[in-house]
Amino acid sequence: MIEAWKSRALMLSVARFQRGSELKRRIAFNILKDFLVQPRKTVSRALAGPRAEKVFAIGFNKSATTSLHEIFIDLGYHSYHGTQWRDTSRPAIYRFYDAFCDDIPSNFRALDEMFSKAKFILQVRDLDTWLDSRLEHIKRLPKNKPRHPQWSVKESSVQAWIREWNEHHIDVLTHFRDRPEDLLLINYIRDPDAARKMAVFLGKSAEIEKPHANPNPGATKALKNREMITAAFGALGIPEAEWKNDIHCPSFSGADPTIIPTDTAQTKAAG
Repeated sequence: MIEAWKSRALMLSVARFQRGSELKRRIAFNILKDFLVQPRKTVSRALAGPRAEKVFAIGFNKSATTSLHEIFIDLGYHSYHGTQWRDTSRPAIYRFYDAFCDDIPSNFRALDEMFSKAKFILQVRDLDTWLDSRLEHIKRLPKNKPRHPQWSVKESSVQAWIREWNEHHIDVLTHFRDRPEDLLLINYIRDPDAARKMAVFLGKSAEIEKPHANPNPGATKALKNREMITAAFGALGIPEAEWKNDIHCPSFSGADPTIIPTDTAQTKAAG
């Protein structure tokens, strides 16, 4: 039997979500459903504390996060794919799942401090197609859906994304530079061996298929928003030779490519 105090502690935590938004209430419902199916595992996960084994995919959305979510599930993780985990100042949700993905957290360093045994995956994608995928995704969203001012089909938004993309990748790789055992850098879309590498990195069986979930229904090799993307690159002084880099653009970022690779192809060559 599970000690009564542990169950009460879980219910108190769930109650915080029930008092929140509709999305948070749905999370609360899913947690309670998990408790009914696997009560011991759900309670143990919630009370594991800072030594809990967590996995955080801390790359941007539109970089195969749905596929990563499916792999996490296939590997036995209780995975969360959505927006509610991104605010690291509100850590309650981390108690109820093992793996998290879908865009970058507000402070990945805070997650690293919270969970000493956590593993991190920086999933990346060719810059030009990533920008195009984001723009196409926004076009498909309901017109009346609330969104961040930079989540728009405007050149100013594209420029802001390029800045954030460069800064975040360099920040993450610099932070984990001396801890390769805690960070996996991967271009899931480009790398046919991505699923196996994830499994090996997480200490799981490498016998796993590579899913391709949630593809862009209108995806083609040609950029659908080439004019806007080209204009943004031009405004930031990024030459065409760097448009398909998947880590950073050295002419814009100023980072030394001998220290921070510009593309995952360099890391393979070095290996």
